[in-house]
Amino acid sequence: MDYSKAKQLAEIIVKIRLRSATFEERAVLADWLGESEDNRQLYKRIVRGESISKRLRKEDQINESVDFVLVRNSIARRLVRKRQTRRLLRWGSGSVAAACLAGAVLFMLNNKPDEGTRVTPVEENVIVAAKPEMNTRAMLILADGAQIDLVNDIPGVVEQEQAIIRGESGKLSYEVKRDSLLTDEVVEETFNRVITYVGGDYFLSLSDGTRVWLNADSELEFPVSFVGNERVVKLRGEAYFEVKQDARKPFIVEVNGLRTRVLGTSFNVKAYHDERSVFTTLVKGSVAVEVADGGNVPASRIVLEPGMQAMWHEGSKAISVQPVNAANIVAWKDGRFIFTEEDMEVVLRTLSRWYGVNFICKDSRMEKYTFNGLINKDEKLETVLENLTLTGGPLFNVVGKNVYITKK
Repeated sequence: MDYSKAKQLAEIIVKIRLRSATFEERAVLADWLGESEDNRQLYKRIVRGESISKRLRKEDQINESVDFVLVRNSIARRLVRKRQTRRLLRWGSGSVAAACLAGAVLFMLNNKPDEGTRVTPVEENVIVAAKPEMNTRAMLILADGAQIDLVNDIPGVVEQEQAIIRGESGKLSYEVKRDSLLTDEVVEETFNRVITYVGGDYFLSLSDGTRVWLNADSELEFPVSFVGNERVVKLRGEAYFEVKQDARKPFIVEVNGLRTRVLGTSFNVKAYHDERSVFTTLVKGSVAVEVADGGNVPASRIVLEPGMQAMWHEGSKAISVQPVNAANIVAWKDGRFIFTEEDMEVVLRTLSRWYGVNFICKDSRMEKYTFNGLINKDEKLETVLENLTLTGGPLFNVVGKNVYITKK
């Protein structure tokens, strides 16, 4: 790494410690962290070192001060220094030590509260409230309202007017009936829904060949067979799409007032009801993200390139774009949650959807934590929380479906 790149990263690391880094700066660091495990381990050593913990004591000592320059240069030198010893530990799942590392998350503690921040009473400070657990983790709702449990009552074959549905463990596929393609009659679209609940995710193959991975606490409404000039589906929650190419029929994902339009590509849409924004992340191909205004011309439109993420606040006409590590964003479909300098509230919402618990914070400054690391989805909740505490985070006390958080 050249020294100018090291200085850029060093400055971003200091800004993140002070919670003044922009989305673009965080994305630069995220890309560097995603390049290798060596980078992630070096980053851990830097943020735990004296250059951060001793020199940066007060925010008003930074900005234009000599301390800022000294710290930045000190970090930059560590980034370009050639390491003489081999790394002995890797993230993975082969051994107990490796599993702990894979489940552990690096905490950056930001203890200085913002001036003028109102302290929320403890009894009202519920960071995340999960949905109640269901008796199943995934459900198919047919057009006539019939419900099929996709976990405890897996359907073998279900025939509908326009398609045949085939079910396997954790998987659902739609096949268009050949007779429905030969008819000259005008056919109306009929819709099915797949809903996932706490701790559930599901895979389905749509009638056009598009593959969809649905994350926990999500819902996808889709036509049994696509009719007309567009393939439109509606999403609540999070899903990863691998769209079957068809230039004659663009594929469109609708989320409230946002539309993501594609021909053939791989992308992720995150649109939970308790999130402040809708995030569209492009992995491969090209997509256009549009804010609908009720007419033929969208209020706002941007075209994403691979590795870019669109962010839209509901009700806004503007769409912002930032570079991200797309592989980390979509890791959930492969059984992992990967966080890159993520705010505590976002992490806890993710854990709540998967483990079905409420997180209740007893410290008004707890939202000042940020997280960086990986958690396997098959880890027990108690193991995850223990690892978070051991790596510098707060204390967690599990009482039934509530998890109480206190500062160490």
